[in-house]
Amino acid sequence: MRTRSWRAPAALALLALTLGACGSTTGTSGSFSTYRDALNFGSTNLPVAYTNEPYTAPLNIAGGTSPYTVRVVSGTLPPGLKLNGTTLSGTPTAGGTYTFTLEAGDANLSTKVQPFNMSVSTLPPTALVPTLPSTDLRAETRVPLVLNYPRQTRALRFTWPLPEGVTVSAVTPGDGRPVVFWKQSGRTLSVDMGFRAAPKTGARVALVTLKPAKAVRLSAEGTTIAARNGEGKLIGQAPAPATPDKPADKAPAVDGKTDTPAPTPGTTGTPAATPTTPADAPTTPAPAPTDGGAPTPGATPTPPADGTTTPPAPTPTPQPGGK
Repeated sequence: MRTRSWRAPAALALLALTLGACGSTTGTSGSFSTYRDALNFGSTNLPVAYTNEPYTAPLNIAGGTSPYTVRVVSGTLPPGLKLNGTTLSGTPTAGGTYTFTLEAGDANLSTKVQPFNMSVSTLPPTALVPTLPSTDLRAETRVPLVLNYPRQTRALRFTWPLPEGVTVSAVTPGDGRPVVFWKQSGRTLSVDMGFRAAPKTGARVALVTLKPAKAVRLSAEGTTIAARNGEGKLIGQAPAPATPDKPADKAPAVDGKTDTPAPTPGTTGTPAATPTTPADAPTTPAPAPTDGGAPTPGATPTPPADGTTTPPAPTPTPQPGGK
């Protein structure tokens, strides 16, 4: 009986310790907390915008507790742009550099202020550029045509003067699957393309397959492009640069003097000087007078100073018998 009375209190003590340990574990299980990052702007540098071109730039607000709000606290947004939630979007209408400050807020009323500098530039001309190989063309090769700054291009025409001996075997659609028509006349390739939607800048809109007769180096010199929008309006044109006309050669100066320009009609010019006879020129002998004092045929009588003409004296008639 004594042995049993000693074991019972020990068992009760062990049970009490076990229950106490369980209680302590339960009490500590609810002591964990959640940590969140501070509210911040994920984008501090805005991409360049172009006048009269659609623009969208997400501000990428992070941290804090959503939903987020954004407002302008100082400065001015570029004309044509506005905040739509946490995105800056619109179509800028004036170029320049703009400085403004935005403030982001979250559901816990936390705020974050961030200054921005943004540039609005003029969009470069629309260009369709062949991506040329860095070495000579020796075998059949596919050359991508890359469209840059397309604006709202829905149709375009591209011409490319190819080197002698290079033929086009195919022109296949690229990004956006445009409708493509092409032909080669002599050395010149002409490509017409139509787009269901305006392509993005940097799109490879077509692939041109070229086959050379011999090794030749390709060049994009002389290419032209004419781009039109959905209404058929010309929105981009890049003809090949024209060779400037050579100015007319001027007559060489004589004795340091330049030629005198011809007088304008209606003005009186200086009459040309009468040529003089050299002093050593031979003198033509005067013809001898004939009998009767008649003037020599071909001689021109000298008119008197008063402008009147003196008739010649009559020739006397000889009398019979010498009287």
